Parts: sequence; structure tokens; C-alpha cells
Amino acid sequence: MRELTVTLLPSSHGATICATAGRRRILEARLPMPWHARAVPTLLEALGLWHPLPIRAALVVDERSHAFATRLYPGWFPDFGTDAYVLEVVARPKTER
Repeated sequence: MRELTVTLLPSSHGATICATAGRRRILEARLPMPWHARAVPTLLEALGLWHPLPIRAALVVDERSHAFATRLYPGWFPDFGTDAYVLEVVARPKTER
């Protein structure tokens, strides 16, 4: 089985979450801002229960979304994963206009 990769794209309304295994999209969802600070790590841990390999997750931020990222996942700074997942905070590549 291929590694599961999860991207979290925060916005002012919540987040877009996309999970892929290789080139195959497993999950895509638009979720509102979570009610609880443990919502994101709990979601990643739950996905880990469905998948035998640790999940690689990325919280993708840019100039506009960095403030939303801390609302989406207030505990992101000290949490970089568990046995079920690895979390990285990455910058969204700038696109030329």
C-alpha cells in the first residue's frame, strides 16, 4: 500500500483537506473552522487507523492564510506528529501572475 499524504489548506472559513495515496485521491473535503483545538490531530490519527503506514500531513500556509492556520489548528507549533502521522508546516509556493 502506498503512503497516504494529507494536505490541509486553511482559509477564513475553515479548511480544504485532501488525502492521496500515490496518484489516487482518497478523500477531499471542505470543513468549517473546528470547534475544538484537537480536531486536526484527531482527524489525522483517525485516518491513520484506516491506513497501515504513518500519514504524512502538511499544513500549507501563505501570506493570506497564516492567520487562519493558527485558528484551524491552535496547537500546531508543539505538535509535529505521533506514531500515526507526521505533520509539517510548509509554505505555499508563490505563483506568478
